[in-house]
Amino acid sequence: MKYFLVVFFLFDGQWVEGDLAEGWGPYPYATESACLIAKQRSEEIFTRLRLVNPRAIEKRFECTAE
Repeated sequence: MKYFLVVFFLFDGQWVEGDLAEGWGPYPYATESACLIAKQRSEEIFTRLRLVNPRAIEKRFECTAE
């Protein structure tokens, strides 16, 4: 089973999957553990970005199985 790290953007109060924007499609991982590590890293990077740019578009990250 593959796991995908999916990014969502908050637009006008609705979460929109990142694959609708070029370059933001789901990224595959071989294991759930690897995906969760990447998710945590992505959340940490986004938290640091918000400190520098508080107006950055809100993002959330999820690991999904396929």
